[in-house]
Amino acid sequence: MAEKSLPKINKIDRPFWKGALEGKLLIQRCRACGKLQFFPRVVCTACFSRELDWAQAKGEGEVHSFSWVFVPRNPAFKEEAPICYANVVLDEGIIIESRIVGTNLRAVKTGARVRVAFQETADPQIRLPVFELAN
Repeated sequence: MAEKSLPKINKIDRPFWKGALEGKLLIQRCRACGKLQFFPRVVCTACFSRELDWAQAKGEGEVHSFSWVFVPRNPAFKEEAPICYANVVLDEGIIIESRIVGTNLRAVKTGARVRVAFQETADPQIRLPVFELAN
């Protein structure tokens, strides 16, 4: 039977996943220049400083672009199709790629307001950040 793949947590992104377990969307912040960045990295992409910490995002933003998957390559996702993947621009200005979930997926469009939610997985130590339409 096919299994859903899950992220492999490492020391760089561990705080992100710990925050998700607590219902918080955390993003990296450079202590040297203040830049916010996602996905988690070892250095700041603006000034190359290694002085990074974490900031809690509001978890709200808008759909920048989206795409539908009607026939998932992994059979474990067959029951969830169609699946809406989106690039979400958070109000903090960074882009996160994630899924849009909920009951009114036909209303997904570029510019639609969304808010983060956290989806349980087969691993109790991993909750995935997904987005729901805000309206």
